[in-house]
Amino acid sequence: MAAAVCTAVLGTAYVYLKKKDKPKALVCKALATFMPALLLLRAFPDVGQGKIPPPLFGWTLAALVFYIAADVLLECRFVAGAVTFSLGHLCMTAGFLTGGELRWADGKESGETVCLAAGGVLLSLMLVAAAWFVLRKYIPHLKAKKLFRPALMYVSILSAMAALAILAGICTGGTEGLLTASGGISFVISDILLGMNRLGRKRSGRRGAAVLILYYLSVYFLSVRVWI
Repeated sequence: MAAAVCTAVLGTAYVYLKKKDKPKALVCKALATFMPALLLLRAFPDVGQGKIPPPLFGWTLAALVFYIAADVLLECRFVAGAVTFSLGHLCMTAGFLTGGELRWADGKESGETVCLAAGGVLLSLMLVAAAWFVLRKYIPHLKAKKLFRPALMYVSILSAMAALAILAGICTGGTEGLLTASGGISFVISDILLGMNRLGRKRSGRRGAAVLILYYLSVYFLSVRVWI
């Protein structure tokens, strides 16, 4: 709870300082993402003790490190920030694939072929299609800026990560499963709203606030799932 409150306070400070003192604002933004990482680090003694699989812990922590770096880069060099976020998504994806979450809660193997290949591909395609449907009016602008392919690659990587989060949530079940699935879905919605704000003619303050709230919720949920 304390970490969640700190994340909210620091995120609010970032919004308040963004136009007044950008360096301090970026520090607050990065620290807000660091709070879930701090919780994850506190769970380190349980890693490999039959509670937290080392791959799940390691890949999730690596993802959070990239997310923290991306928070700052996104404000300075947007494309570099997006690339860094992509690396974070790839690490999170690796955590889902190697952390043992893609198994049914009763211990029965879910079946890699069905759960990962079919389910993962189907969900990924659905998320990619949904994202492009919402952002369809901005596609000409992306093509004009020669950013269509990079944007499509980013959306695909994000969707793959979110699809595995949803599958892992279904397989795990309970509160942990709900948090896992919610984390993946929140990340997709947050980035779609971010794209609308960045590509639109006018930036919405409310939409920007929703982007931050959903982003911090997604990072928090994806971190909490490791040690809950």
